[in-house]
Amino acid sequence: MPKHSIRRLAAIMFTDIAGYTAMMQENETAAAALRQRHREVFQREHERCYGEILQYYGDGTLSVFKSAIEAVECAIAMQRSFLDDQALLVPLRIGIHLGDIVFTENDVYGDGVNLASRIESLGVPGSILLSDEVNYAVKSQGSIATQSVGSFEFKNIREPVEVFAVTNTGIRVPGRSELKGKLKENKKSIAVLPFVNMSTDPENEYFSDGMAEEILNALVKVEGLQVTARTSSFFFKGKNMDVREIGSQLGVAYILEGSVRKMGNRVRITAQLVSSVDGYHFFSETYDRTLEDIFAVQDEIALKITHRLREHLGEDQHGQQLVKPPTLNMAAYDTYLKGLYYFNQWAGQGMGKAIPYFEQAIEMEPDFAQPHAWLSMCHIFMAFGGHATWKEAHAKANVHLKRVAELDADSPEYYFALFVYYCFSERDWNGAIAAVKKGLEHYPNNPSLHHAHASLHCIRGDHAAMIAAHKKGLQLDPLSMEMLFFMGATYLFSGDVEQATPYFDKVLDMVPNHRAALENKGWIAAFQGQYREALVIFEQLEPAAGYRLNRATCLGWVHFKMGDQEKANHYLQELKMLEEQPGQAVGVSYDLAILHTCFGNLDLAFQYLETALQYQIGDSMICRGDPFFEPLHAHARFEKIEAFLGEMPEIDF
Repeated sequence: MPKHSIRRLAAIMFTDIAGYTAMMQENETAAAALRQRHREVFQREHERCYGEILQYYGDGTLSVFKSAIEAVECAIAMQRSFLDDQALLVPLRIGIHLGDIVFTENDVYGDGVNLASRIESLGVPGSILLSDEVNYAVKSQGSIATQSVGSFEFKNIREPVEVFAVTNTGIRVPGRSELKGKLKENKKSIAVLPFVNMSTDPENEYFSDGMAEEILNALVKVEGLQVTARTSSFFFKGKNMDVREIGSQLGVAYILEGSVRKMGNRVRITAQLVSSVDGYHFFSETYDRTLEDIFAVQDEIALKITHRLREHLGEDQHGQQLVKPPTLNMAAYDTYLKGLYYFNQWAGQGMGKAIPYFEQAIEMEPDFAQPHAWLSMCHIFMAFGGHATWKEAHAKANVHLKRVAELDADSPEYYFALFVYYCFSERDWNGAIAAVKKGLEHYPNNPSLHHAHASLHCIRGDHAAMIAAHKKGLQLDPLSMEMLFFMGATYLFSGDVEQATPYFDKVLDMVPNHRAALENKGWIAAFQGQYREALVIFEQLEPAAGYRLNRATCLGWVHFKMGDQEKANHYLQELKMLEEQPGQAVGVSYDLAILHTCFGNLDLAFQYLETALQYQIGDSMICRGDPFFEPLHAHARFEKIEAFLGEMPEIDF
């Protein structure tokens, strides 16, 4: 080290203007104006965020900060400033790393400087890329949202580095195919795509879907293997996309794809394992079997995959049988797959269509445990949707769960069903916590159980733990519309509207008229004081209650905050008219509790909230963590609410 060098830890920022050299060759005056604009914003934001500019070099910069948070906040402010001036838009790339930097009289250098430069070079105009060290330093910061874009190998850097993109509003998030570095894929990761139905009867699609799902469930049992959840894998159903692009979107190294042809009692299954990096086919097999052999085929495919990946998974992982026949009655199994096909559709009448198939499967084979577990969930969810009474749902779910316990049949669906039953039908917090804890011990890669874990923290009112738990589920199921929506709702409940926004945006990209996501986009605007923007969104909503609240509730809340008491009361009366309709006496009680809380009518707010809890209306179970009811927490009457809900024990996992 030179004699007069100084070493220190710093957040290191590299930036450069994309395409600047070409701009100079085409129009020197315009390029010079662009660089001047860049430097003006750069200097202003660095002064505000206490950054130290070390070097300007052509179209690029090197600067340092004492705080990683201040470095990222400075980067966000700069990119937004450039975005605001469309007439002089600066196509800036930014990379930030937290590491050692060495100062001498004439130079600045070190591994930290090198890595920050490499990370910046990956990016695209408008993006901000962070090293894993920076992400770790800022991840608890509510105002900064990030997501992983993969692990990359960099020249002269010994180990691969996981890189994160800032996802705050206005910041461009590059797709995996846009990133210019050498991606270091997770060799322990796989996605099972829905198998193509090659049967002459299109209605056999339930069977081809079932085959893929059963193989996926078998692979989940392999320790050390990350398996993308069904929802995200099946997102690509019917889409003619290159496996390399699918692998890039899911962040997996391998793709299993295949087809099924079913004719009477005969089945032909074709399966092939493909590298998502270069499209190389590791194997392609065809199995001509009878239905009685179907579980052996599933097991054979799963074991063949694990053997292929044995160098990454360890030699002791492959002796176990991965697929154990849940029943020997193939007619019952076939009927069960039909029920599962409709259950997975969720929307519309899917749940109601699933129930008779599960019931038929049980009639054919009373000792078949899986349809019992799914039926218990069907009945609870039917009550949630108002298609059955809670009393009826509770009784039916109880029968099916007891039967699964008698059969000693262990499955992730069983533990999730227990959680739903204990939590929302019995308010047995100890039972719900025990079910989720045991489920995650047995099935740590099941996203539904991570969602259940997050829900327990939500009921308890622990927002930080709720976010951490849900992130684990989303990592396993990154393209699930439900998981994306609930991640947004999780941030919204915690008061972090900025981090919530990109998740609702992703849901609306998938389903532009998604009622619940639109509603929550309205609440994001409302909570930020952008009341007119919120009204525009709320007025688009269907009048009936969506995932959360009735349109009248949303509009009444915003008009009251705007000081328009007359319009606010108009929407309150609209809700009260709904309350007077036959069968709706308690149906809007949660909505009325929220509006009366907003209006300051606390006695009425408590009255309606107690009614909602008594009849298990809407989201009443999570009122401890619901931000609308924060004004009630300081009142003695809230102790009655707490007593009704019961004390939620510590969640120690």
